[in-house]
Amino acid sequence: MQFILTLGLTFIVVCLAMWVFLRIGAPVYRPDKDNIIALLELVLAGDATENDWQVFMAIPLRHNEALYAVQLRCSELGETEYIGGGATTLFSEKGMQALSVILEELKQKEFDT
Repeated sequence: MQFILTLGLTFIVVCLAMWVFLRIGAPVYRPDKDNIIALLELVLAGDATENDWQVFMAIPLRHNEALYAVQLRCSELGETEYIGGGATTLFSEKGMQALSVILEELKQKEFDT
């Protein structure tokens, strides 16, 4: 009898957990303009980690074409000017200048995020 009670309670708990997960949905990370500005400012200040940069490059920004375009520019820049690997800054001097230009353009650009 105790086995059936335990099995029944386990089934109820699992069903309740599945219902909650289905209602809540999967977590979604959608960086907005302010998040990207903050990241670029951290990179330019030398305070960003390699992980910060890699996460930014790995997350698809399909929800906003303008931010996606910024991400592509940063990705292209990363292929040629990214230093990483324990350096004091993540980018070469040329890369830092290009990131500064991207940051200023992003700050001036008006769009929905």
